Amino acid sequence: MDLIALRAAVENELENYVYEIHPEAIGQPLPQEWVDAQLAVMRAALVQPVWREIRIQDSYEQIMGAAESEIRPCVLVADDREGYELYFDPAEGNFVLAYSGNPPVTFNVRGDAVGCFMAR
Repeated sequence: MDLIALRAAVENELENYVYEIHPEAIGQPLPQEWVDAQLAVMRAALVQPVWREIRIQDSYEQIMGAAESEIRPCVLVADDREGYELYFDPAEGNFVLAYSGNPPVTFNVRGDAVGCFMAR
């Protein structure tokens, strides 16, 4: 995996992010000021991509301890330094949010880089 290209892809997603509101969404959309602030926080949280072992704990059974969690290598791309880290999971081909730790632990927030980061 090309870590430089991964970093460039995340930066490109950040620069071109458009907050879209689904026409059938319920409730009030988030204000654009909040979205802009989150994008700024994410930019500040970007790190040089580095491989780390993380615990995949995405299912209810894994969270409750009824199923084995998997430890696998993923690429750290952002760290908000408040307890959340954003990884690229090459096994799934998507981004995943994790609680900081040794090892970091996922909790089934997956998808695009910006969406995952904003879900903190």
